[in-house]
Amino acid sequence: MTTGRGSTLIRDPSQPQRATYVELFYDLVFVFTLARLAEALIEDLHPLGAYEALILLLATWWVWSYTNLATETLDSQRPAVQLLVIAIMFGSLVMSTAIPDAFDGRGPLFASAYVGIHLGRSVVLAFILRHHRLRNRPLRGIFWFGVSGAFWFAGAFVPGGLRVLLWTVALAMDYLGPVLRWPTPKLGRSPAWEWNMAGEHLAERYRQFMIIALGETIVITARTFRSSDYGSQRVFAFVTAFATTVLFWWIYFYRTREKLGSAITGSADPGRETKWAGYAHLVMVAGVVLTTVGDELIIRHPYGPMEESWVAVIIGGPVLFLVGRTMLGHEVFVHVAHPWLVGLVVLVLMAPAMIFLAPVAVAGTVVAVLFGIVLTDALSIRERRS
Repeated sequence: MTTGRGSTLIRDPSQPQRATYVELFYDLVFVFTLARLAEALIEDLHPLGAYEALILLLATWWVWSYTNLATETLDSQRPAVQLLVIAIMFGSLVMSTAIPDAFDGRGPLFASAYVGIHLGRSVVLAFILRHHRLRNRPLRGIFWFGVSGAFWFAGAFVPGGLRVLLWTVALAMDYLGPVLRWPTPKLGRSPAWEWNMAGEHLAERYRQFMIIALGETIVITARTFRSSDYGSQRVFAFVTAFATTVLFWWIYFYRTREKLGSAITGSADPGRETKWAGYAHLVMVAGVVLTTVGDELIIRHPYGPMEESWVAVIIGGPVLFLVGRTMLGHEVFVHVAHPWLVGLVVLVLMAPAMIFLAPVAVAGTVVAVLFGIVLTDALSIRERRS
């Protein structure tokens, strides 16, 4: 049932489910956001700093993911919907400016922007969908984000470890919602059909975000190199960093036969595949952010001295990226390329010995492993096609 003025803002499921220009415009914020995350981590490169960066990344990803629900449901060709996306874009930009100091003086700003985006978007959707069969979905969002928002705000006004604890609880609630199917007073749990989203639209949005994430590595790499002395050591580090980004792109995009959209919509449980695709891409994005930190380190300090945390970053980023790509292959496409698994094992096993090498040598070794993965995977696909 779709009666009333709000029905004109709802996407027609019979029309092509393509991402629109306003969604691409919205994504531009996340080039800046991911760069802020990488910079915050490189300035605080220890276990607690890494965990704080993870909290901020999870929050950022949740804002982007839930905005996809809005643009998947609503017709973002309509000016009213475009204004909603632009408002979310502004809130996301405010949130990103607070990232470097989110665990210091700008915690209230970060929490206000994060909670405001989720509650504001849910309220607008509840109004637009009030006569639609999806009308209960934003109502569940208002309840769940309202409860978790209390923890976000409480954490924003306490110092140090207590803020980390409260924001961890808040994020756990936000991420447990889909797992538990958002049980809400008087509404109950969300039925599975509420989350059978347009697979092609979702797949395109994930591809676009991966391009944004990889673009962020190029921005940081180029900016770091520009501020260097352009010496031969840094030139080699710069080329190595760029090669890593290219190989990430190849590993993610090369298997053109794998159609994420049709894999989701054609599965027995599209809602489950949607969630797994989201988790897999989140892990890959985390790997890209970590790799960005490693790229900056090797350009700034190509020949050391090496530290354990640097090894963890330079190798850990590609490991996370491959883990995410393997998750996507296993859970959505029901196929894992053997080169990915072999490359994962090689990277993990070689990590302890890398402490004895220069940072740029470690990065070069990682590039060699990634190139081996790409080459082996390409040859195996060519053999199957012949």
